[in-house]
Amino acid sequence: MAPYEKDWALLLDGWNRSSAPVIADIDADNQNEIVFGHQDGTLRAYEGDGTLKWATPAVPSVGPGCNGQSGASAIDSSPAVADIDEDGTPEVIVGVGSTWAANQNGGVIAFNGKTGAKEWGTAIGRDTGNVWANSGSLDGWCEGVFSTPAIGDVDGDGHLDVVFASFDFHIWAVDRTGQPLSGFPFNNDDSVWSSASLFDIDGDDDMEIFIGGDSTPGGYYDHLGGVFRALDWTPGGVVNLWNAEANEVFHSSPAIGDINNDGVPEAVIATGNNWHTECGNGHHQCSGSDGSDHSKVFAFHLHDGSPVPGFPVSTGGTVIGSPALGDLDNDGGLEVVVGSEDHYVYAWNGDGSLDWKVRPSFDHLGTGRMQGSPIIADLDGDGGQDVAIGGDKGLALFDGINGGNLEAGIHWSDAMSRWSHESAPAVGVINGSRHIVFTSFDTPSVRTRLAAYGLPNSSADDAWPMLRRDPMRQGSAETVACGFSVSGTFCDVSESAYYADAVAWMVDEGITTGISDLLYGPNVNLSRAQMVTFLWRNAGSPTGNPAHGFGDVPAGAYYGEAVAWAKAAGITTGTSATAFAPNQDVTRAQLVTLLWRMAGEPSAPAAGFVDVPAGRYFSTAVAWAKQQEITTGTSAFTFSPESAVTRGQAAAFLFRYAG
Repeated sequence: MAPYEKDWALLLDGWNRSSAPVIADIDADNQNEIVFGHQDGTLRAYEGDGTLKWATPAVPSVGPGCNGQSGASAIDSSPAVADIDEDGTPEVIVGVGSTWAANQNGGVIAFNGKTGAKEWGTAIGRDTGNVWANSGSLDGWCEGVFSTPAIGDVDGDGHLDVVFASFDFHIWAVDRTGQPLSGFPFNNDDSVWSSASLFDIDGDDDMEIFIGGDSTPGGYYDHLGGVFRALDWTPGGVVNLWNAEANEVFHSSPAIGDINNDGVPEAVIATGNNWHTECGNGHHQCSGSDGSDHSKVFAFHLHDGSPVPGFPVSTGGTVIGSPALGDLDNDGGLEVVVGSEDHYVYAWNGDGSLDWKVRPSFDHLGTGRMQGSPIIADLDGDGGQDVAIGGDKGLALFDGINGGNLEAGIHWSDAMSRWSHESAPAVGVINGSRHIVFTSFDTPSVRTRLAAYGLPNSSADDAWPMLRRDPMRQGSAETVACGFSVSGTFCDVSESAYYADAVAWMVDEGITTGISDLLYGPNVNLSRAQMVTFLWRNAGSPTGNPAHGFGDVPAGAYYGEAVAWAKAAGITTGTSATAFAPNQDVTRAQLVTLLWRMAGEPSAPAAGFVDVPAGRYFSTAVAWAKQQEITTGTSAFTFSPESAVTRGQAAAFLFRYAG
């Protein structure tokens, strides 16, 4: 069989412009199905052989203040799949509402994967203007959801939640019944096209939210361009951990992975073209180079939002699709892949250097604008990672090593497609074998094509096989990449690191589980909550302690019992009589003082550090820590008492303290 031979194809009336298919087992029968949305307002599920399983109208729930609606709303969002209600049958969850179909309400709907029946809908209930006329005048229709839902445990209760964003200017997180979590929705300032990525960066057993959006001068955020933000749910409300800005909107969705092998994940995201267009047309709020970031791809450190060296990188045109991450050249690191409206596809290394750049040609149609989101998978069966990406003239396949055309020299009567591909394809096992599945649309005839083509068997795990990487649409590559030799259970703890033995000991003693299943986060600053939890676990996790009385330690917080123990044992008195400051970074002075108190506050000769004067609360503690060889200082003469402690340094301190 020639590679990429068509297995089956179907035609539908109307357009599916951007709803990318998901390949997943939606009915718990151990066989994958295919689901995607359509601008006719129907969510469709197909068996692996192309047989229609069910087709359900996406009728939104209507909130107060919205116009009444009994029919379906158009779908531009891509569906996500997970068993969120834990009944054994997965749900299919999708956003509704489109800028292409006027006078419809938006929202998010959950469908039963086996039957297609609607289980619940989240009504947006917010009218912020007329998106079809690009006007701020209220029209009575509550805004749509272009964003693809992401599924994960956001509030740490052990149950899955759903995160999405809306044209109503807000970011939403709802529970498994569709009810908003406390603190949500969160005001972004302006419209949000981006989908959320989810990752537990701080190791507190709930997933943080990373998402881009629009922003406008004079608005809630008051910035011309875009804001990329990190959000964390807490019992006391939603915390905006950090923001990163560009002078163009963040239209695409972030991809998370450790692209530069520094042990901490990064987020890669591209901009759109709103302010580039507005400023080019003389918008009164523009000046200077406003909108010039429209052709850039940014990368930010996930723990603090700081830029990754070598980024942003630029293309010759706007990047409409979202990045994908995968090891294309087998060097152990992740590459970043995007398509651009300058007709090129780009692959960059994690330091921002260009790996390859290719301009695909679609036979007699010539080159096209690459507007789709790429996927990364083994497309030719050689065990390496390849790239598939759509544009306005077809779907292109590239060898991951050098960007070579995988279709070169292959001739068959029914090519993959020469229609428009704004949605990402998907690779997975259907009907018993590997396939690539995609939708495309033809503008003149107003038709949509769903097709499945066979792929060779592969020994490789596909790095980014569908939009947002997996059926839960979490947008993270961390389950498929380490980057270097591992020590213990964590990919970011190299065997030669000074803290390697300490981290392995902490794992063995049950003191740490890392910031994720794969990452310890040695370069991440340690919070006071994390530190007191380490000490408490090292002491055997004693319970039954009197109430701590700190107003900033919420009931049910993972570190609550540890704080109560530490106060009762005289190890901490907090930062005041009523505050513990759990989210503040631990300083070197604070850390050795806590350990000194645990040891019974022994006396010791002066340490000899010039930055540790006599009479400070930590003076004797530092002297004792030096005497016990817990620390040698930051130099022969300095201790740096006010410097923050990283998780790697904390592991080494605690390990030495324990002998």
